[in-house]
Amino acid sequence: MMPVSVKFQITLPDDLALALKRAAAKQKVPLAEYIRVAMTERLRRRRATVGDPFASITDLGDAADADLAARVDQILYK
Repeated sequence: MMPVSVKFQITLPDDLALALKRAAAKQKVPLAEYIRVAMTERLRRRRATVGDPFASITDLGDAADADLAARVDQILYK
């Protein structure tokens, strides 16, 4: 089963739109992907501040640069 996607239309200030476009270009990813990743990270950080003690480490194992064994103390005892 394919995941369901929802399309949004938003209006951004010119400076924010330009900053997003530049950041996406610098990382060589499509603008939509850059915005999705940024929003996901923001929501993950927010969950960490509202009572989920493990939200900040959710999905770390999926990160391309994850070396959990070497960073376990740093991750758990920030």
